[in-house]
Amino acid sequence: LFFFFFFATMSSVGKLLRKIFNPPTFERVRAFNLFSFKTQKDLDQWVCTSDQKAFGGYSEAEAELMEEGYVRFHGSLSTKIPHDSKVVRSGFCLFRSRSPQVTIFGSTRLDLQTHNALEFEVRGDGRAYVANIQTSALRDEDLYQAALYTRGGPHWQTIRIPLSDFLLTNRGYIQNEQTILSPSRVETIGILLADKRDGPFQLDIRHIRAMTLVDDSTDMDAGNAKMTTTWSNANST
Repeated sequence: LFFFFFFATMSSVGKLLRKIFNPPTFERVRAFNLFSFKTQKDLDQWVCTSDQKAFGGYSEAEAELMEEGYVRFHGSLSTKIPHDSKVVRSGFCLFRSRSPQVTIFGSTRLDLQTHNALEFEVRGDGRAYVANIQTSALRDEDLYQAALYTRGGPHWQTIRIPLSDFLLTNRGYIQNEQTILSPSRVETIGILLADKRDGPFQLDIRHIRAMTLVDDSTDMDAGNAKMTTTWSNANST
C-alpha cells in the first residue's frame, strides 16, 4: 500500500514538472490500436515470463488466447526466495510486447509522438498491476511505470493513463532524478504483477490503444464496458 501511495504522490509531482517544461498540446488525434489479441499471430508479438524463468523463483505465469478475442494473463505469484539464491526479493509475473526488430526498412519501435496516453481494456481480479514502458533511451533495467488498478470481475474496465503519469524506475525503485518519457522511442509495453500477495491471479486483456486526452489525468474506469462472455475465476481451467 505504501508503494502505491508513494507512486501516486511522485506521479503528481512528476506531472507538474512535465507540464512546466513540456506543456502538452491539446490537439485531438484519433486513437489507434497498438495491440489486440484476436489471433495467435497477435499473441506471438508478446512474451510471458516470471521470476521462475528469470532466476528460479516459484511464480508461474501463462498467457492464453481466448476464443472470444482477448488474452488471459494468469498464474500464481510467489514471494518465496529460491534456495541458495543471491536475490533478496522475489515475486513477479510479466506480460510484455517483444523488443522491436531492426529491418532494412528501419526499426519497428512504437512512435507515440502524436498521442499523450495509453488505454487498456482489461478485466481484472481486484489486484494492483503495473503498466510498463521501456524506451530505447534507457538502460535495460530502466522502465517507466504507472499503477494499473483493477476491480474484480465480471465487468471489463477501460483504463486510461497519461504518459506523464509514468515514472522512471530502476529494478522497481522510483528514481530521484526523473527524465521525461520520449514517446518516439518506445520499445516495449508490458503489464507487471508484483504486489507481494502470494496466490493465483488473472487478468484478461482485450486491447491496448494510444490516444490523446485533453484532461491529462488517469481514469481507471473510463468506458465501463460490459463483458460479453461468461466469467470464470482464476482457478478455473
